[in-house]
Amino acid sequence: MGPEPEVSERGNGGLGTLKEDSDGTIPGRMEAFNGLAEGSYFSDILQAKCGHYGDLPASKISELMKLGSLENTSTQSLFTVTNMILDECVEGKNENIPQRVASILKLVMQEIQDRVSKQAQNMRKQSTLYKSREERYQSKIRALETLATGTTEENEVVMNQLRQMKYSFSGPSDVIFLRQIEKTKIEEVLKLEQHDLTIFRQEKDRCESLILSLEEEIRLTKQDYEEKCFQLEARAEETKDKLLKKILELECLLTDSRNKVKELEDFSESKILRWKRKEHGYRHFIDSQFESLQDLRLASESIKQEVSKIKNVYAEEFYHFGVNMKGLIDAAQNYHSVLEENRKLYNEVQDLKGNIRVYCRIRPFLPGQSRKQTTIQYIGENGELVVINPLKPGKDSHRLFKFNKVFGPASTQEEVFRDTQPLIRSVLDGYNVCIFAYGQTGSGKTYTMTGPNATSVVDWGSTIEL
Repeated sequence: MGPEPEVSERGNGGLGTLKEDSDGTIPGRMEAFNGLAEGSYFSDILQAKCGHYGDLPASKISELMKLGSLENTSTQSLFTVTNMILDECVEGKNENIPQRVASILKLVMQEIQDRVSKQAQNMRKQSTLYKSREERYQSKIRALETLATGTTEENEVVMNQLRQMKYSFSGPSDVIFLRQIEKTKIEEVLKLEQHDLTIFRQEKDRCESLILSLEEEIRLTKQDYEEKCFQLEARAEETKDKLLKKILELECLLTDSRNKVKELEDFSESKILRWKRKEHGYRHFIDSQFESLQDLRLASESIKQEVSKIKNVYAEEFYHFGVNMKGLIDAAQNYHSVLEENRKLYNEVQDLKGNIRVYCRIRPFLPGQSRKQTTIQYIGENGELVVINPLKPGKDSHRLFKFNKVFGPASTQEEVFRDTQPLIRSVLDGYNVCIFAYGQTGSGKTYTMTGPNATSVVDWGSTIEL
């Protein structure tokens, strides 16, 4: 019996080939999970790790979706692409990719689901194939056993017939010769049948060993399939959770981006409106300034005419002013002589009044002081002042003082200045004049000289007089 033919099962997901040799081994077991071919078109994108998936143009993404090149890409590569895109989106390396990412993620997730379903379907096909092969081998074994049993029974029947013929025939030698020839043929047939029986038994042993190896392979394959299905389900669930979480994050980022875009649009519109208002204001201002400029030009022309007219009038008036100035110069020469004589007479009057003058100013009561405590009894118009001393009895309690003038509590700064004004004018005539105040602390010296403010009537009045 020759070797069994190869059995090949390959789905769209790129599962490997199961090949059975004559000794019953399966070297290509479960290559579907590790031997997925990488598509040349999608591998170019995977190799571009230095860039960002968000930088892919929309045309390249649409071409990728139309060609369906993800079908030739390994599952591990699809998981790598998904994780890299989501990590890049969550880290905020590129704020412009959320709308592009949705199409890529949808395509990748659909491809992963198709890949898992195809792998499960192929595993079911392989399990069915193993079962059918096992049933076929079992039927062959039963047929061989039946054939071997029938051959043994036939040999026993032939041997019984030979023994009966041996005891029943005792004829001439030619009959014996014929019987020997038949016996020889029967023995040869028996040898051939025994040889075939040996071959059948060897084939049975080989089939039994092949069945055992196939059963072991099926058990290992089933165990490996279950483990990898469990791993794929766990990874798919984990990836699904991650994708859902990252999709939520991307939706939040997309919402924030849309809000920012809306805010920027509103800000741009308000800014444009402000600039339009400013432009309208500037245009209105320029128009008004242009009108003012026209008015200024007209006013300038009228001013030029007025200046020309004034020049003529000025020349005429200047001539009259020169004539009048000549008369004033003659009058001034006579005025200086009169002024000198007047000054001389003024100073003589001051000498007659006395070069030393003493004035007395009585300070009014401060707030809170009683008016009954006053020591002033009489203030005369010619400088007399009577003071009472309550500690001395009789005539000694009254004392009379004589000054050039006495200023009462109601006197103002202007009244004080009017009596000192003639002395201030003597400074211009070259006389040395000194005005000072003396008295006890709190008697009002500073108030009399400077007044309640920084510049009193005495201060700025003296300055004006000078």
